[in-house]
Amino acid sequence: MMGLRERILKREKRSMERYKEERETFEKVMGTPKINVSVELPKGYEDRREDFLDLEKEKSFLKDANRALGRVVKKHLKMKEKAEKEKAAESKDKQ
Repeated sequence: MMGLRERILKREKRSMERYKEERETFEKVMGTPKINVSVELPKGYEDRREDFLDLEKEKSFLKDANRALGRVVKKHLKMKEKAEKEKAAESKDKQ
């Protein structure tokens, strides 16, 4: 009986993995573009490991992180756009 249970659970796990992959593909094509960023535990906070891991589930933390990262993303995209414009102007001047 245990073998049957293990096979069912294994099949269910495979189905869930496939669903997640298909959902990610769909979101990339149809949804709002997203990137995932990894955050490491800051030095000196090794004793707060569990609290740090719990932050992933806290809505207020995610909201603050999204807001802060949104500002950083905008800054970098503007810098990139400015650099591209300067590069285009230089190549136009050379011609």
